[in-house]
Amino acid sequence: MSYPLATPAQLVQAANAWQESPPERSLQGAIVQAVVAAMLIALRLAPAAYLLAMMAVALWPQWQWLAARMQDGSDNPLGLLAAAALLGLALWHAPSALRQPLRLRWLVCAGALFVLAVLSQHQLPALASALLALLSVVCLWLAVRPSTLAALPIMGLTVLALPLIASLQFYAGYPLRVAVAEVSRWLLVPFFNVSRTGAALQVDGQWILVDAACSGVQMAWWGYATACISALLLQLTNRRFVLRLPLVGLLVLVGNIARNAVLVALQADGQVLAFWLHEGIGLLALLLVCLGIWWHMAQGSQTQGATCLAPAPQRANPYQASAIAIVLAIGSLAAWSQLSNSAQSTTTVPHSASPSYLEAPSHWQGERLRPLALSAVEARFAQQFPGRIERLTNGTDTLIWRHVQQPTRMLHPAADCFRAMGYRISQEQLSDKDGQVWRCFIAEINGQRFKVCEIIQNADGQHFSDTSAWYWAALLGQSQAPWQAWTVVSAL
Repeated sequence: MSYPLATPAQLVQAANAWQESPPERSLQGAIVQAVVAAMLIALRLAPAAYLLAMMAVALWPQWQWLAARMQDGSDNPLGLLAAAALLGLALWHAPSALRQPLRLRWLVCAGALFVLAVLSQHQLPALASALLALLSVVCLWLAVRPSTLAALPIMGLTVLALPLIASLQFYAGYPLRVAVAEVSRWLLVPFFNVSRTGAALQVDGQWILVDAACSGVQMAWWGYATACISALLLQLTNRRFVLRLPLVGLLVLVGNIARNAVLVALQADGQVLAFWLHEGIGLLALLLVCLGIWWHMAQGSQTQGATCLAPAPQRANPYQASAIAIVLAIGSLAAWSQLSNSAQSTTTVPHSASPSYLEAPSHWQGERLRPLALSAVEARFAQQFPGRIERLTNGTDTLIWRHVQQPTRMLHPAADCFRAMGYRISQEQLSDKDGQVWRCFIAEINGQRFKVCEIIQNADGQHFSDTSAWYWAALLGQSQAPWQAWTVVSAL
């Protein structure tokens, strides 16, 4: 006796029949119901599962870069919280997601982003390429998500899952700190004699640095993460979520300015604030901002009822099978192309020498310098650095000298480099040495303490204590090449 194979439509009809009128509780009935459910799930998720497998293989360079960046310590690990929120959201809604019809437009979007991510691996910065890779995976999940979950908050959490704090501090940190310092100056003028130079305030003769922590980048991360999570919990629509975002940014800006003004006022007499008081004021401001954002997102929202969990009936699309086949074929072609390129690329193109060669300095403050060998990490970094890196010593201090001809993100702040090597950074402040303002901090590891100071200067004597300030001045033509960056490390 032979049994005809069931069509997908018959399987769907059978599964619905099992759900509406389940058979008597028996082992045989349970096995049959489980088999029918498994076959139905496999049919629904086969295109998405195949594309997910292609993403895992073809986008391996992006996954490898993300894992390395998350572990090297050079960035704040806030992105892991957003990634955990996305994973928890997917797992929590997995049972209902398996009952959703496959949304073709999100599947096509996932395939298109997948192809762009593969093509961007050698064309775009690693962070931008990783963003495309993450969005392609998230769009794949959006194709089967419950209808109560809006897409834009999920994509917002995807962006926040990236290790982007250090990059935002580099590119946007200085303009934000200048804006915060200027508004803080307006607020403090009635009470103190205040002037501003760059991102530093001189209050009654006391220099106070508006450092990276006061730029508001981390507060903005927490603010927008709160907005995305609130929208998902309150089941806001995409339109309501977008309309509420401008005030989210305003709340973050006001909260950061208020925090900075209070901290500057408390330090105006030259007293160093206790660590617990400094951090407590920052945490209180952050808490008030996040509560304000939650309240703002909740205004006028009404949580959808349970009936919204059932997807609206959808008309059959006669081109759905063809579209899915095209998406999967393009995904396969992109994956095969990536694997072929990976197998062929076995050599590394060396970095070309700078057209304007400059000898490394031989003296420092009247003392003769001798070269030191670069560490293994420094040597690997120097191979990609668009300039020169030398490690020198005068017998007491260690000096890292970097020379560049153009604005570059790879001229990292020293604090980021030390964090990446496992050091704990504290006591960041400005220090005046022979009329030049240096940026200094204390680096600690395994009981050893070092004072690290850095400055960037050009041939005209113009100097910068802030890497982000130098980058914008160089990019806008306000400072001329070449530039030399000095980092002096002294044991304490």
